[in-house]
Amino acid sequence: MTAHTCTLNSFEVGGCPLMSTRTDGAVDPPAAPTPANGINAEASAGFADDENWIAGLRSRLTAEVAVLAMGPVNTGPYMLSALSPPDATPGEGLSAALDHAVAQRKPIVKSGFLDRGVTSCAIGVPILLDGALHGVVAVQLPVRADLDLRRVVDEISWALPGVQFGVLMRQMAEGELSQARARSVVELLAATLDEPRWTVAAATAVTDLANRLGCDRVALGVRRRLRSKVVALSHSGGFSRKSELMQRIADAMDEAIDQGGPILLPDDAADRLTLTAAHDALGDQGAPRAILTAPLRRDGRVTGALTFERTAANPFRPDEVDLIQAVAGVLGPVLEEKRLNDRPLPVKAAQSVGNGLAWTMGPRNAGLKATFVLLALAGVLAWNTTVPFRITADARVEGAIRRVVAAPLDGYVSAAAAIAGDIVREGDMLAQLDDRDLRLELARWETVRAQRQREYETALAERDRAAIGIAATQIEQAEAEIALLNERIARTQIRAPFDGIVLSGDLDQSVGAPVARGEVLYEIAPLDAYRIVLSVDERDLALVEPELRGEVVLSALPGREFAIETGRVTSVAGVEDGRNVFRVDAELAEPTDLLRPGMAGVAKIGIGERPFPVVWTRGVVDWLRLTLWRWAP
Repeated sequence: MTAHTCTLNSFEVGGCPLMSTRTDGAVDPPAAPTPANGINAEASAGFADDENWIAGLRSRLTAEVAVLAMGPVNTGPYMLSALSPPDATPGEGLSAALDHAVAQRKPIVKSGFLDRGVTSCAIGVPILLDGALHGVVAVQLPVRADLDLRRVVDEISWALPGVQFGVLMRQMAEGELSQARARSVVELLAATLDEPRWTVAAATAVTDLANRLGCDRVALGVRRRLRSKVVALSHSGGFSRKSELMQRIADAMDEAIDQGGPILLPDDAADRLTLTAAHDALGDQGAPRAILTAPLRRDGRVTGALTFERTAANPFRPDEVDLIQAVAGVLGPVLEEKRLNDRPLPVKAAQSVGNGLAWTMGPRNAGLKATFVLLALAGVLAWNTTVPFRITADARVEGAIRRVVAAPLDGYVSAAAAIAGDIVREGDMLAQLDDRDLRLELARWETVRAQRQREYETALAERDRAAIGIAATQIEQAEAEIALLNERIARTQIRAPFDGIVLSGDLDQSVGAPVARGEVLYEIAPLDAYRIVLSVDERDLALVEPELRGEVVLSALPGREFAIETGRVTSVAGVEDGRNVFRVDAELAEPTDLLRPGMAGVAKIGIGERPFPVVWTRGVVDWLRLTLWRWAP
């Protein structure tokens, strides 16, 4: 294609100057667009985002200059509505592309001209709606070896539905769009937006489109892994996606998406080179069909397609095709946003992670890449670095021997000499029981013994052998009772069985109170023999075995560590603080006189060497394993 060699003194579209060149070489700024043909302020406000739209288009195409010109329908002049960058000076090639696109009402490419010493090309695309010309979009790009002009034209065409929808809104304000069509568009969008769930919104949209456009069937498909899948069908609550009909509809959607634009069957345009094999196959089922497939896009990315079908006797008119493309340009982002919001939370999280990784590993973000490399190296280093693996358990000190001092007989407490915490020696008095009744009984039996002794002496003097035997027996009985009472009186003095510390028992406030035989009065433990009792959590029990070494720190002696060695591991569980724990006995590696029974603290038992990540994440990994096992089918 040769360059358009036309010398212009002004930048015009349809004969109206957009930017003029002064004789001194300076450039006047673009004139602000003024309402034409009676367009009111509300209609003009419909293009408040034109600057953002044209800037986004220029950024996506990496163009030098992008221009949007709008004006009265068909007649013009089409005045500058948006320019990116705002301080750019459009050249003659861009002006020529704009003029020819307006004149011929089709995309125009002007290439090979020089602009500021760089070989450039300009592309103009008309903005058509219902067959009427509303404006023109043009971009200027530097000529590159990898420049694909067809792709650039397609990108501009894909972006036009956003402007076309703005034109629809303006026409509604101007009264140029019929009231029925305006109501249909608004009601369709309102019905779709009103549904909170994506599946319901999709079904509502296709059914509403089928009713309003008189279609026998409207299908909505989503694009995944370079293939389309039908997800909604008008007037149908359920259907088999694997059926032959659904596969043919999906193939028609793929055909339109792969070729980058809508496909109409039958198509009256003689100059279009569009492949329609899949649409022909879909239309060959039964009576001839009129089919229209319009791709759906969001942020310039294809997300799916809409396929419309009705009888061949009622083909799609150009104004319906334009309306469907405009509606598709609006429905695409709406439905895709609802679909993304309806995904399960794990899928959203995985997608976010994937997007973050793709952004991080892209051509930029060298700092982040370096950070990830350092983190990976740190992870490898941590995995190959072993640290001591220890489990933690609550610990308490108990005496190796725990002797119970019980009441030897029924009685009353008359005195208390020791309380819990006292250190006693063997034979020290702990408590005294009241022995007055016993002493009275002792006195009675001593009297009986004296009486029987006199009877024995009398019988002996009389040489009465029978009386002598009876008296001797009675004397022996009295002496036995006296010996028993003396023993019981001695037992009323409760004494320490060995040197130790009183663990429990406080009779100081119980003087005069009755006690029953066998009732525990004191517990005593020796001062030179202790054991450590560990309460090991059930999650750590499998790791504990006898003869493991560790350390214990007691609350009373936080600055000292005492070496311990595990002994017997019990198999009976108990409950402490809502946890199942098992008792493990441990012995002190070296005797010490600093401990006292009842002291509590924390013990750590060494299991061995493990990689640092294993030690650090063991609790979380065990919890995940148990949770997955609980919920796994």
